This record gives sequence, C-alpha cells and structure tokens, in this order.
Amino acid sequence: MKIIKASAGSGKTYRLSHTYIDYLLGSDDPWAYRHLLAVTFTNKATAEMKARILKDLYEASGNNPRARRYLVSILHDYSSFGISTIDRFFQQTLRAFARELGQFSSYQVELDKAGLVREAMDRVLDGISPDKKELVAWLRGNALDSIRQGGGFRLEDGLLEMGGRLKSEEFRQLKAACGIEEPVSFSKERLKAIRTACGSIFKDFETKAAALGIKPEKGRRIPYPSTKKALADPAVAELFEKDYPLYATASIVDRQLYGLGVAREFYTEYDALLKEKNVMTLDESGELLRNIIDGSDAPFVYEKTGSRYTNYLLDEFQDTSRLQWANFLPLLRDADASGDNLIVGDVKQSIYRWRNSDWRMLDSEVQAEFPGAAVRDLDENWRSARAVVEFNSGFFEYAAAQVGLGGMYSNVRQTPRSPEPQKGRVRVSFTDDQIAAVLESVADVRSRGARLGDIAVLVRGHSEGARIADALIDAGISVISDDTLDLKGAVTVRRLVSLLSFYEDPSNSVGSYLASKMNVEFPERYHSLVDFCEELLRGLRGFDAATFDAETLYVGAFMDILQDWVTVNGNNLRGFLRNWNEKEDCYIGSPENSDAVRIMTIHKSKGLEFPHVIFPFADKVGLFKPVTRWCALDCTGTPLAGVADGIYPVSLSGSCEHTLFASSYYEEYRMQVVDNLNIFYVALTRAAVSLHVIAKMPAKGKQAALRDRKSVSYSNFSELLYSWCNGLEEYAYGEPYDFSSMERKDSAAGMPFQARWNSIPLDGRLSASQDAADYFGEDGTVGTAASGRLRGIELHKILSAVDTVEDLPGDIGSADLALLRERIAAHPEWFSGASARNELTVFGADGSRWRPDRVVHTAAGGIIVIDYKFGAERDSYLWQVRRYMKLYRDMGWNDVRGYVWYVPEDKAVQV
Repeated sequence: MKIIKASAGSGKTYRLSHTYIDYLLGSDDPWAYRHLLAVTFTNKATAEMKARILKDLYEASGNNPRARRYLVSILHDYSSFGISTIDRFFQQTLRAFARELGQFSSYQVELDKAGLVREAMDRVLDGISPDKKELVAWLRGNALDSIRQGGGFRLEDGLLEMGGRLKSEEFRQLKAACGIEEPVSFSKERLKAIRTACGSIFKDFETKAAALGIKPEKGRRIPYPSTKKALADPAVAELFEKDYPLYATASIVDRQLYGLGVAREFYTEYDALLKEKNVMTLDESGELLRNIIDGSDAPFVYEKTGSRYTNYLLDEFQDTSRLQWANFLPLLRDADASGDNLIVGDVKQSIYRWRNSDWRMLDSEVQAEFPGAAVRDLDENWRSARAVVEFNSGFFEYAAAQVGLGGMYSNVRQTPRSPEPQKGRVRVSFTDDQIAAVLESVADVRSRGARLGDIAVLVRGHSEGARIADALIDAGISVISDDTLDLKGAVTVRRLVSLLSFYEDPSNSVGSYLASKMNVEFPERYHSLVDFCEELLRGLRGFDAATFDAETLYVGAFMDILQDWVTVNGNNLRGFLRNWNEKEDCYIGSPENSDAVRIMTIHKSKGLEFPHVIFPFADKVGLFKPVTRWCALDCTGTPLAGVADGIYPVSLSGSCEHTLFASSYYEEYRMQVVDNLNIFYVALTRAAVSLHVIAKMPAKGKQAALRDRKSVSYSNFSELLYSWCNGLEEYAYGEPYDFSSMERKDSAAGMPFQARWNSIPLDGRLSASQDAADYFGEDGTVGTAASGRLRGIELHKILSAVDTVEDLPGDIGSADLALLRERIAAHPEWFSGASARNELTVFGADGSRWRPDRVVHTAAGGIIVIDYKFGAERDSYLWQVRRYMKLYRDMGWNDVRGYVWYVPEDKAVQV
C-alpha cells in the first residue's frame, strides 16, 4: 500500500495516470488493464483520467511496442478499461448480487432522495384518519409545541426535516455504533416514557428555581444566565452548575419527541415507496452492499462480479465516506497481499463533509489499517506562480497554527515548479464595497492582456454569485454562472412548463395566455408524457424559433430529466410538475471554451485552475455556525438513565456547553473549523498566476489586536488574513503579471484526433415509441394481442365511454366483449344506469386536478369512486383512490366508498 498526500497543484492526476501506465508496462499479462481499477469521484475526472492515459500510451507507442499493444487492446476492449467513479463501481458490484437482492434485483438509482422523503411524508399526512388517534395526537402536540416555542405553525416543514435526518447516512452510522433498534427506539410507549421523565425534571428544576426567584417566560424553558453577575448568588450558581445540564438536556430531548413520534409511520411509507418505484438511493444501495459483503472474503465478491482486480488506485480519498471505505476495505485487503495499491488525497482539500466525507480516515486511520504502508508527501507545486505559492504557504501555516490545526497542515509549505516561477501576484483588499473591488480587479487584469475566460470569481454561496453576476452584466461583461446555466431560467423550458401546468390546472393564467397565443390544441388524454412534451416543443419552436434554437441545450437537458422521471414514476404529469417546482438545483454543464468570466462556488471549483482568481466576500467563511446533527446521549447516573439513552437530532450551538451534549458540540466546532479552513485553502489555491482576495474590513474594535497579532477570538478566516497582512487595507505580494505573454492550454493539443458532433433539429429526429417493446410479441403477434399492457389500455379506454352494458361497442374482439359483459354484469350498483360520471375532473383546494375513472352517485345519497386496473396489484393504487375519496369528503359528502377494480380478475379491493 502506498499513500500519497498531495497538496493543491502538486500534480496528483499526473502521478495517478503515470502509476497506472507503470503498472501496465511492468506487467507481462496482455490483459493487465482488466485487473487495474482507478477510482475517482466525478464523471468529469473519470473522463479526464481516461483521456490522459490514452494520450500517454499513444505518445509512448511510437518506440514502445508494449505500450502500443495495450493501447490497441484497451480501444478494442473499452468496457474493461478500469477507470470508474466510486458510485458506478459500487453499483456494478451490487447488481452482481441480483439473487441476494431479491425484489430489488432490477432496481434503479434515485438521486432525488429529498423527493422520496417528501412523497413518503405526504403519504403519512394523507393517511391521517380519526382511527389513528395516537398519530393525530403526536402531530397536534408537534404543532402546539412549535407555536409555543415561537416557531409558528410549520408542521410539514418540520416533518420533512425530520424525515431527511432519519434517512441520512449520519443517522445510520451513529445508530449502528450505538446499537439502536428503530422499532423499539421510536415506539410511542418509549417516547411517552421519555416525555414523562423529562416532565419530572422540568418540574423539579423549575420548583427549585422559583424558590430563588427565577421563573421561565410563558411557554419557554429557563435559559442559562447570560452574565456572571446573575450567578453571583452561591445558591443560584450551585443550582445551575449541578442541575441545569440535565434540565437543558431534557429540554432538547423533549423538543424532538414529537418529530420522532412519526418515525415508524414514515419508515413504513418510505419503504413501501421504494418497493413500488423499484428504486434505491445511492447511500441506501451502499448500505445494502455492505450488508451483503460484510464478512465475505474478496474472492466471493470477485466471483459474483466476474472480474478480479489486483491493483487499486483511489483518487481524492479525503472525499470518501465511511460507508464507501467499509465497502472497499475487503477488496483492498485482498489486493494488498498480491499487488500494489495507491491512495491519493489531501486532508486540506476535504470540503464535502455534508456529503459524509471524513478526512480523518486519510489523516491516520488508513495507516493504522495498513501499518506497512509507504507514505509520501508531494511538496512541489506545478500549478501556481512563485508569488501565489509562497503567499499561500506562509498564510496557511500561520492560520492553521492560530486555530490549532498546525499538525494537519504540516505539509502545506510547497516549492514552486511552474515554468515561470518568478512571475505572479497576490492582492488582498479590505473594503466595504466588495462589488466595486471585483469590477476593478477584472478591469485591472484585462488591461494587462487577460481574456475574460482567464478570470474566475469564487464565492461561498449562490446569493453572492448572483450579486456579482448582475454587476458584471450591468458593466457589459460576459458571464458564465450557475444563474446563467439554470435550466429553470431558460425561456423555452419555462414556456413548456407553463403549458404543462395549464393542461393539469386550467386556472393557470400564464399557461392559459400562452396556449391561446400559440393556438395549442391539447389532447383529451395522452399515453406518453415524453411524446406529449415533444409535440408541445414542436409548437414552441414554430412560435419562437430564434429563442428555441438558442436554447436547444436547455431543452435537451429538460427532456433528459423528464425521461428519467417517467422511467421511474410513469406518465404522472402532476407528480412531475410538483417535483420540478420543488427542485432547487437544475443546472446544465458550463461550456468549456467560452470567453466569459466564470462565477462559481468554491465547492465547484475544487480540482480546477484559472489564470486569475478573484475571491470576494472572503469574510463569509466563518469558523462555526449552529447546525443540527445526530448526537448520542449517555444518561448514566441521571434520572434519564435507562429511559432516554439513545441518539437525537440536536441543534449544536454555544448553549450546548451547559448540557450533556457538550462533547458533541466541541467535536462539531472542531470539525467545522477544519471544514472552513479547508474551504479557504481550496479558494486560494485555484490561481495559476494572479490571485485577488477581497473581504470586508474587520470590526473597528478588533483591528488593533488583529494588526498586532495578539490573542483574539476570530469570527472568520478573513480576520486571520487581515492579521497576516499586518492590518493593511491593500496588500500586494509579487509583481503584476503580463497575461498577453501567457501560454494558454489547448485541451485538444496533442490528441490523436478531435471529435466532431452534428446536431439534428428536433422536428427531424426519429423517436422511439414508448410502446414499441410491447407492440411485438415473441410468438409473432402484434398490437394488443401481444401485450397485456396495451390490451389494458384499450379496455380502459372502452370502459371510460360506458354507462351500462348496452354501451359496449360491437367492434371489439369477442373474447374482450364477453369479458367486459361479464364484469359489468357482476357490479350492477356501478353500471345500473344510475347517475354516474366517467373521468370527471375534480379540483382540489390547492388547484390540483384529479380524474377518477368512474364516480357513481347512489340512490342513498352516497358516492362510490372506482379506479380500473388491468395489471398487477400495487399499494399506490389504494393511495390514489384514498385521495379521490378525501376530495369528495372535503366537498361535503359523508358516505364515500372507494374501490380499486382489477378488471381481468374481477377483484374489487375496497379502500
């Protein structure tokens, strides 16, 4: 095992690709590439590594026959070229265990876990009925508690937050470590016992406090005194020292009980949803894989996957989660005995803890697992000019020492190795007008020969990026940012969504106006949502061809999203529109060679480099902010022992110092300091020749202490930068760079060929029918005779036009006619000619549109709702009819019955 700790710009990608080629050329096995696996974290990094390896083999093939043989073999056996993202490798491995997976053997990966959580929680709320008294009581208590705490009525939001936490990898890991059993932990009986115990603690403490003249505000708990003066009374000081930690802990636990009270119902609906959709999220599939291979030896895994790797190269290891590491470990142990493995990473660039990465594994745990591993630091910087390297080396040594991370940053000092090491410049500006400073910085480097495409503006969050983009655009400067690449901002996409929304809800005024302008004729029904949208797109192109043609990239991306949705969820327009409206991030990839200023978040910039980097709003990178985490509670020696021991979602802040969660708070504080120092490090190490950091001036009361480098409590890392720059409002290091002399990289340079792509206009493309696979039977039959699904669609269409048995058409097959006659005759109450409506549109209070197959008004003044089905039974059908019934009850009908009618079997399931 070899471990390389590679700082920013040290050439780790070059090192990885050359290590891969060295393994190949050092082997006598002509199929050696089949036994090498290089793992990266993004599709882009995978493509870049493949391209680099092929390029290097191509260049070496002129005088190295073995390199040529491997190049030809890989190109003719490309699927065995072992360069993969970590998620793709795990998915391929998991699918090899189809038998062990059982029902999920043909599952699809769902990336929108938040959407699944939302749908499952919606089902919990939709399933509320008078007979679920306990659930109703918990939800009512949740709402009342939220109002008492001053949070307003946010029932749904709070439940969604809890649902997301219950399905987080963080929760699963801590639950396993603490031996938590979900059915027991979240039973109503246990939660009630915890509430009772907390109530006794509240009463005891508040009685003692009242005797000392301390009373809580109405509806609130007693806070810890904010001043030392309040603790001057020895009796008060003793009360808060001895009794307050348990009181405050009970208060935290008590606030979480209402949310945890719906955990069991949520789990039930969530698991049912996964089975109905036949999907799994990435982290859940990783957990399943771990359960399958846990304790298994590597040969068993290889036997199932049909391949055996003797060498592993793991890139960006600091971004690996503990779950991913647990799944890789058995394979690495096996390979370590017979081959060479390489792990490459940099703890200083670990900035994805919110995606469950853990830098501590690279820092020490891998070496503990492989004691004989050879560890090497790469201390040369091939990316940045001397001024940038020297400034960053000095500043981060100082900053890390100030926040207690000197050991972690012990390898931060680098030696510059760029082609022109004497050139380069770093500027640091402290100003109250940071937008103006960005504009001045862009003008400055452009005056020295920089192109707009040489400039990148890195920001902490999207709001800062939007402000800068507006300012640059107002100044006539071209910009590429998340906002300009936002799918939801594309005019054609917005028009299409408006038309779809109008079709689903005729009260949609924007869609109504657009449809009238375009003279759109909507079909009564559609069989394929994808085909329906393509038809609307043809109309949109005829309506505004210039806009449409300019946005074909956006249209294509939208249709990809729609196709993915339909594959999993079917032709459910209402569900798609809801999912689309709730999506937060819908961006297309940025064009590679556009001459425009790039604005991106620091997280997205990781792994990239730019000639000139501007980093404004550096003061936004703080040391710590309150955050909610799952925390273990040890109640040993307290009245909560044996009752409330477990794990709870806790809002970790300074107030937690006076609770039993203090250790969790200190640990989170340390981890956030690491996260934010690393974010600062990534931002400042993207520059090749020129870096400009811009931040707000520190508070006047702090400036002197920071300037003199005295002991001070830092609020953000820009204050450390102010201290390092000796309190200068304008700091400069190095010499201004002449961009006109810079040799710019050509991505196509040295490549043996260049790809060219031709695009066919939308209205000229062939389109595969969604029903094609069903249309042709294996026995030579075609149409409805070949497909049960198509036959079901046809029979459904017939029933939608039938009031009584006499309405059946005579031009259908005799077998189908006999079947429908028999089924209708079996249900005279539904088809007796009484008042009934087929596919009547019903509007919900929120404007949503629903269409039951048949609604019958009975002689007794009741309602019967029937939905026809011709395939396998599904629980989701019951939920759908339940929703129809609720709509009619909301309209004032008391006697409402609902049925899912599986017509071929004549099975009527009452809801």
